[in-house]
Amino acid sequence: MSPQYVWSLAVDYPADAYFPDDFEPMWLAGKLRGDWTPAGWHPDEEYVRIFGTEQFVWPSVRKFYLVRSTAVRRALLLESYGAKVRLLRSMPLEFEERNFKRPLRIVQGGAE
Repeated sequence: MSPQYVWSLAVDYPADAYFPDDFEPMWLAGKLRGDWTPAGWHPDEEYVRIFGTEQFVWPSVRKFYLVRSTAVRRALLLESYGAKVRLLRSMPLEFEERNFKRPLRIVQGGAE
């Protein structure tokens, strides 16, 4: 069996997408601005249908991706909006069989 990995993204958002460090209220300083949009970006009908808003929303970055191509697609989308993304790969995963502390219940169902 070939090695298996999980993938993660390290994202650096554009500097102007953040509130400045001296912003008031201070709890917003250094956080992503809600009013920021990428240059030339305009919401289309599908975007509004999916997100329920015309406001730009950064795509979520899940902690881990099980498939490299999915991580790469998300990285390319983020980069198209101006972010810098690094693709991170785990060490090879090793799986071992573990005994359960109690027997598994077998659920039987369906039409007879």
